[in-house]
Amino acid sequence: MLAEQVEDSRDNRILKGFDMADLDMETFRVYRQIFSNREPGHPWNELNDQEYLRQIGGWKKDRETGGSGLTVAGLLMFGQMVSIQDEFPNYMLDYQEREDDKAERRWVDRITLDGKWSGNLYDFYRKVYLKLTADLKVPFVLEKGERKDETPVHVALREALANTLVHADYFRELRFWW
Repeated sequence: MLAEQVEDSRDNRILKGFDMADLDMETFRVYRQIFSNREPGHPWNELNDQEYLRQIGGWKKDRETGGSGLTVAGLLMFGQMVSIQDEFPNYMLDYQEREDDKAERRWVDRITLDGKWSGNLYDFYRKVYLKLTADLKVPFVLEKGERKDETPVHVALREALANTLVHADYFRELRFWW
């Protein structure tokens, strides 16, 4: 938040040399499908991919130069790992599940940038959220005639994960002090 006070908005900056080819289109299609399912009558559902991306802030037109291109937000949200790391060499996502706090066992489950998935924020969010909520109990509750499949714990975990990813500083090198 402090970084945003210094600069207008760092995530809407147009990236030079990046375009739609730098996106993981499968991730983008999943995002669009989920949006369409939630908002079936929304006019954005009829837009082509680039115009849809512009509407959600992933593509931008520079009014001064007339140029347009992929934004930082678009790349981080839907990009391919190698393209993201071209712009952010220190970009790293790492989820680790541990059985306990003992140091002898490092982790029992992990999602990291291993080349087996796109490496973008949206895919990471979806993978980690499923891990975080996999064992949560969901009582049977009907709301407006339909089963409610989430609890306040689901909502809190979703918000915490989203806030962690949204407010991370992808612009600076992370340093760990021992």
